[in-house]
Amino acid sequence: MIQKVYIGGIAFLVRIVDLIYPKSTSHWGFAVHHIKGDQFIENARAVFEEVKMDPSIVKILFTRDKTMDFGVEDAVNFKIVRLWSVAGLYHIVKCKVLFVTHSVSMDYSIRFGKSKFAVLKLNMSKRAVVNLWHGIPYKKLYALWNPLVKARLDRVKFRHFERAHYAGLISSSEIDSYAMAAMFYPIKYENVWVSGLPRNDFLRLPYNELPSYLKRQLDKVRSLKGTKKLVVYAPTYRQTTAVSNSEYYQFTDDEMNILRSILIENNAILGVRLHYFRNNDQLFNIEKYIDNQIIFDLGHIVSQEIAPVIREADLVISDYSSVFIEALYIDKPLVAFPYDFEQYRDEQDGVLYDYDMIFPGPIVYSTAKLFETINYELKNNSQSSSDRYKLSQRFFFRYRDVSNSKRVVEMTRKFIE
Repeated sequence: MIQKVYIGGIAFLVRIVDLIYPKSTSHWGFAVHHIKGDQFIENARAVFEEVKMDPSIVKILFTRDKTMDFGVEDAVNFKIVRLWSVAGLYHIVKCKVLFVTHSVSMDYSIRFGKSKFAVLKLNMSKRAVVNLWHGIPYKKLYALWNPLVKARLDRVKFRHFERAHYAGLISSSEIDSYAMAAMFYPIKYENVWVSGLPRNDFLRLPYNELPSYLKRQLDKVRSLKGTKKLVVYAPTYRQTTAVSNSEYYQFTDDEMNILRSILIENNAILGVRLHYFRNNDQLFNIEKYIDNQIIFDLGHIVSQEIAPVIREADLVISDYSSVFIEALYIDKPLVAFPYDFEQYRDEQDGVLYDYDMIFPGPIVYSTAKLFETINYELKNNSQSSSDRYKLSQRFFFRYRDVSNSKRVVEMTRKFIE
């Protein structure tokens, strides 16, 4: 209780100082991942890589518990500071620009104890807070969540307040911008930027132009793959805590034996990449079948970023995750396995679009059909040339280039100028 009062008092003091302290347009703040505090990744990292050698910008990386170099190379005017320190709190009130990948409430909160945190209620009108949301959603978020999910996950009131005051919220296409504006209500639509996702640059950049930390992750995936085809299975998180009848798919031994036979027949391996967030012990049990011969772990320990995994994939299987949209960015064959579609749509997060309209590949609901489809797709790689595939790409992307980060930086500069 004493610790809670003390931390809350510091957070309140920072709020008061932040109201009166002048902001420096040259100071741009970045945060480590809001859950994986030892990782500086995704859109924030891509934007950082775009500006890291610009001497006119002071780049501040706010960390939580550890001082690490995060694989950063060749950066100028760059500081790494712990958020919960005198230096960290000083720099955060000085930053004119703050990038978030989830929310101010999560990325820049002061955490203590096992699961407690104090929100830094930063002044949103005196600075440019740019939300670099980490994916192009197919599932619903925030204002569009189903009631049960919304009641549990949108309970921090400052999250609603901050959404109204973002300087920018990135999106990937005109249609995506409408969806983001609805989910991040009450944001103003003119503050939704159709910039493309910065981390998608990592999907298309030539190997020699990638940051060294990404090259190392890509090399690791290539080493596991060898001369075989790579099938990536990347299902999304289920709301098992918020919604009682939500379930992860549990594969049987017989099913996995069939899958192994298909992979061997096609000189392929399976890479399993589950969602990083785990708040209970109920998960997809496919992890127990990992043998590092035919079935491999391609989770966040192997590759912090998704780009190295998608780049090397020959077939991507997902469900409601934005992983399938990123695979679409570089013409990868896709299969959807939404085994719990009606329950997910009606009782969990919900979905934004009609699956049959926007998904460019086969949609299957049983493992028997899934295995049949995997076998077919490994033998017949023709999805990306179809009109349906190209239509889906136009739906989700205004740009398919390596300039997404550059556009975000330009839009940020324009806003603060």
